Amino acid sequence: MEPGAEPVTLGTLIGWGVLLVLIAGIATPLVLWVGEANAPVVVRLAGALFAAAVLFRLIAAVRALPDGTALGRKQAAGGPDPRLARLAGEVRLSLRQRGYFARVLWPDLEKIALRRHAQLPRDMPPRHGRPVSRDDLERILAAIEAAE
Repeated sequence: MEPGAEPVTLGTLIGWGVLLVLIAGIATPLVLWVGEANAPVVVRLAGALFAAAVLFRLIAAVRALPDGTALGRKQAAGGPDPRLARLAGEVRLSLRQRGYFARVLWPDLEKIALRRHAQLPRDMPPRHGRPVSRDDLERILAAIEAAE
């Protein structure tokens, strides 16, 4: 997923409920203030505001999905792994931040290697204090690519 996009979870649904209560709390006094003749306009505007917020969030979540996932298509078995595209940026970050490599990048690389039946170098991830070098990353990627 993109950095700002999160999956739609129970917390998201609860947040939408809180937003609905907030909008209703603002719209109720407005309905009473504008009178009976204009009350449907306020209700429609409140509903449109809530619907726009929900649709904006859902569109962001769908755009953050890998290609084809939103349509229920499975990736072809021999096709490129969509996680590799995301890992490219993470590789650059991991060269600067050793903890990021150990906590985030290495587990993802292990999953990809396991799925492709690749054997990763045994001395990885590098121990604390030793920075991740480009040579280390090239050995890991070469092991994964060799398994294809």
